[in-house]
Amino acid sequence: MKQDIEQKSINVCKALILDTVRKANSGHSGGPLSSIDFTYVLYKDFLKIDPDDPNWFNRDRFVMSVGHLSALQYAMLSLIGWLDIDDLKNFRQLHSKTPGHPERGEVPGVDATTGPLGQGVGNAVGMAVAECILSKQFGDDLINHYTYLLHGDGDIQEPVAQGAIALAGHWGLGKLIAFYDANDAQISGKVSRSDSTDYAKFFESNHWHIQEINGHDRDAIRDAIRIAQMEIDKPSIIIGKTIMAHGTASMEYDHNTHGMPLPEDEIKATKIKLGLDADKTFQLPKEVISDFRSSFDYARKEVLAWKKILEKKQNDKSFSFKWNSMFDLSLPDIDWPKYEYGTKLATRKVWGNVIEKLCTKMPYLVGGSADLEPSNNTGGFAKIVGDFGKDNFSGRNFAYGVREFPMGTINNGIAQHGGLLVFGATFFTFSDYERPAIRLRALQGLPVITEYTHDSIFVGEDGPTHQPIEHLMAARTIPNLLVLRPCDANEAVIACKIAMEQKNRPSIVLLSRQGLPVLDRTIYENETNFRRGGYVISHSDNPDVVIFSSGSEISLSLDVKEKLNDYSVKVVNMGCWELFDEQPQSYKDSVLKTENALLVSIEAGITNGWQKFTGRFGLNFGIDNYGASAPGDQVASHFKLTVEDITVKIKQNLK
Repeated sequence: MKQDIEQKSINVCKALILDTVRKANSGHSGGPLSSIDFTYVLYKDFLKIDPDDPNWFNRDRFVMSVGHLSALQYAMLSLIGWLDIDDLKNFRQLHSKTPGHPERGEVPGVDATTGPLGQGVGNAVGMAVAECILSKQFGDDLINHYTYLLHGDGDIQEPVAQGAIALAGHWGLGKLIAFYDANDAQISGKVSRSDSTDYAKFFESNHWHIQEINGHDRDAIRDAIRIAQMEIDKPSIIIGKTIMAHGTASMEYDHNTHGMPLPEDEIKATKIKLGLDADKTFQLPKEVISDFRSSFDYARKEVLAWKKILEKKQNDKSFSFKWNSMFDLSLPDIDWPKYEYGTKLATRKVWGNVIEKLCTKMPYLVGGSADLEPSNNTGGFAKIVGDFGKDNFSGRNFAYGVREFPMGTINNGIAQHGGLLVFGATFFTFSDYERPAIRLRALQGLPVITEYTHDSIFVGEDGPTHQPIEHLMAARTIPNLLVLRPCDANEAVIACKIAMEQKNRPSIVLLSRQGLPVLDRTIYENETNFRRGGYVISHSDNPDVVIFSSGSEISLSLDVKEKLNDYSVKVVNMGCWELFDEQPQSYKDSVLKTENALLVSIEAGITNGWQKFTGRFGLNFGIDNYGASAPGDQVASHFKLTVEDITVKIKQNLK
């Protein structure tokens, strides 16, 4: 009887998926049918959840890295009761709970927004990392769950997935269990057209526990998951050999089913083959729901027992404070660094000073550098908190190696899990490697921080390969991302605070390699004004010239003002465009207001974009080509980003 109802349930889910994709006339049909046996077994027999609360903190996490199989996950969520048939009927429609790819925060029961292949693998690794660290901090009676990952051929071909897999094995994430849906089909044809990698050997070489099974044998799937759960020293991969469009009437193995609705005649014939009514759509019989939810009473008892343990522990005020802090991730009171006028300091050093002061009072602060600890000034943090790894799950520094993109996806997973404030660090020019992860974290509103150092051509001798030119404007184009570029050490402290205070959006903090003068704030506006994104750092009534600038070029702009001593000059620090855009219109008007002044921008990057502030007839100083290899001051002179060159050109325009 169990086999009968299970097979019926699988068949019903297959038909649901085909109807869902067909009604939308958009989506993926074949892939969900190849992955359904594993996914159904996982959701029904293994996945630990609270049926009444999709966000219960100690739930098992599930990442469907193959986000285009979303109709499969939505069918499972309908069996739980978090979605209903109307949601399936609205698949891929505007404002529905069932978008084309799973979206975290929009769909109950979705732990990660996926779609761009490979990134979900890193997300799952990050979730497993967070579980390890928090379990050590709070005890495995409160934090004790698995992270399950479903990925396919396309995911594993993305190098970002391979980098994350290498780190998961290196770190010994024993509670990470992945299923590889190896159906030998991609959009353009068979996998063999583009790949001949032996992935069993690949995972083995990266220190994973490997099992190879028939991906449609549900008893074998159950056995494999149980064995994986018993492997505590390595992450586990279950390689399931599956059939694209499994169970269809005549289209099994057809790679064309990967990204299309099946023809109506094929769907009807498939329903007949599966023993279902061919003339009915969106069938979900009560006995299927009842059988799927048969373990929900036990699940509720498990959740209740967990809540009682938590309630008892929260009688301890110290524990309660630490537990609650994990959820609000608030900044503790510390002696924030303060820097004296007259000194010169690279703002990257501020980051190191800040995180070293915070980490002893912030057990939920974690992060690491992509093999640039000395340059990113994260080495001190690493020494204090220790490297995370199989021999030290209490460690909070991640030695990512040269893996910027995997770093980004893993940090996203840590934030998706919750309970930890995470940062990454590398050179700004390498933000190109991490950009897809930054985009997805901004889309999900994940408060991940990236410290980018070496933020301009003033990197100097490393040359054009390491000198960011277009990167700053490119970062500003990403919605829901704070781009913070402070002008001196004290402003860098404010920028760090702002980034760490965010709850629903990521931040990047752009810091200099070269020393910058600490400004005299008795002459110039206080650095706390940086919180408004843009502010008049040096005033002038009825200015002849208004200079807009950011970061290290602020001190250059102030020097230009001094040189233009025959003119009235106002300097505006536009250190964070996004924060400035959020200010009341009256404030923005007060900063931007000019009367027939020459509008000038100065920034060591591309000039395109500054027209937002300087208009059609403004004067924009920057670099619209690539950099050059030489000491920073020589590079600046070559590109005419000096006080003398800028002053001469401004005077010419004024005349």
